[in-house]
Amino acid sequence: MKTSKLFIVAIFCLTLIISCSDDDDNPAPVNPTELFTNVTLTFTPSNGANATVVMEDIQPNGQGGGGATSNTVTGAFVSGETYTLTLAATDASDPNDVDDLLNDDVIPEADEHFFVYGLNTLNFTMTRDANDVVGLDGNKIGVNTTWVAGAASTGNLSITLVHEATAVDEAANNNLGSATGGEEDFNITFTNVSIN
Repeated sequence: MKTSKLFIVAIFCLTLIISCSDDDDNPAPVNPTELFTNVTLTFTPSNGANATVVMEDIQPNGQGGGGATSNTVTGAFVSGETYTLTLAATDASDPNDVDDLLNDDVIPEADEHFFVYGLNTLNFTMTRDANDVVGLDGNKIGVNTTWVAGAASTGNLSITLVHEATAVDEAANNNLGSATGGEEDFNITFTNVSIN
């Protein structure tokens, strides 16, 4: 009788150990971090006679990954002109399979992403458009924006994509936005930007 009880207890312990070890074999899936290699800002003027301004940052190893990089500004803004900003953010590390991170990751996960813009000595008025993408907290994330160039000036324009911020404010800093906490998917500064 004692042997039977010991046998049953041994089977129970063995079952418990095996079931615990099975949990370790199937860890929770981890979402991979997006690799932003190419970020492009295209400012299209309302007056077709004025030039489109394109800012492009290429970092083949991803933002902050080192290696050969390219950061360019093509064209100049015209004082008094209104521009519509179109964003593009891709992972082009595999030229045979370029990932559209903006439309495939950032916008579908709007509640986890927020764009913060920055200006240094540049005269712009920026608004987040009515058709901008809105996160769960009700803040427009800054995908669809309109920019009005003010008086002639030269300076820097920056764009930061914040992931899982603890708090965001779309109206802060004259609609350029602010974010607290979270991690930066990218933080890019374009220098020598001109309004003529």
